[in-house]
Amino acid sequence: MHRSLGALIWLAGVLSLLVYGLAQQRLSGLARDRTEPELLISLPRFAQVLMAGGDRYLAANLAGFRVLVADTGRMAPADYAVQAKLQRDIAWFNPMHADNYYIAAAILPWNGQLDAAQYVLGRASAARTFDWYPLFHYGFLFYHFRRDPATGAHWLLQGVPRVTDSVQDQWALQNMAALWIEKGYQTGDAAGMVEAMAAGSPAGNFRRYLQVRASRLRDLERLQNAVTQYRERHGQGVARLDELVEAGLLTEIPQDPLGVGFALDPSGWPVFNTPTAQAKP
Repeated sequence: MHRSLGALIWLAGVLSLLVYGLAQQRLSGLARDRTEPELLISLPRFAQVLMAGGDRYLAANLAGFRVLVADTGRMAPADYAVQAKLQRDIAWFNPMHADNYYIAAAILPWNGQLDAAQYVLGRASAARTFDWYPLFHYGFLFYHFRRDPATGAHWLLQGVPRVTDSVQDQWALQNMAALWIEKGYQTGDAAGMVEAMAAGSPAGNFRRYLQVRASRLRDLERLQNAVTQYRERHGQGVARLDELVEAGLLTEIPQDPLGVGFALDPSGWPVFNTPTAQAKP
């Protein structure tokens, strides 16, 4: 009797495994909808705080956990919009939240959510007065995504006083700001700003480096002023920088101490030499 019962249990187990295997094989061949990520639902802020027992910091952490566990590899544009909403909420609940601004800088602007990234980083920059990283990322968004290097440089420089543990990091921020200033301002204004940065830097190699950058900007400004005078005098631009010397507007073409050199862009305007400039002496 016991043997018969054991045999029946064994047979039932084998049949169950067989049915399970056939079902798995059948289901594996069926098309399946994309599994929606955890970020599909976004609740109003008051509801999030209510569910967190009235604790906005806990609400920020709960929303932050949802962002952290989301599978960004399977997310669609609509999912990133929900993530942006959540990260805005976290920044509103607790602007000090470090993970929130790291994730916002790394993911949101690259997936169509630039405004949300700037909101998060702006809140973090204002709250975390000891931390220069939010200002760096905030400035980068203006430089790279807004195509506004002048504003980007402004925010980089705001971060310099917050760097207290590394002179090299201070120099790196100032150097990057100087490069962005050169791209974002009129040449004379850029030269003045870099000169001011040099004057405010400790004596040493970095101050001298900034002074060199300012000096070459002044040289470029002189070339541009000379081209303007040439156009006013002759009614046309120059095809070569040497024409400025031949016309008596300059005694010589300045030498770039950084070795990049000066050239004319396609419109005939003096610029630092680049692959797109017309490198004509």
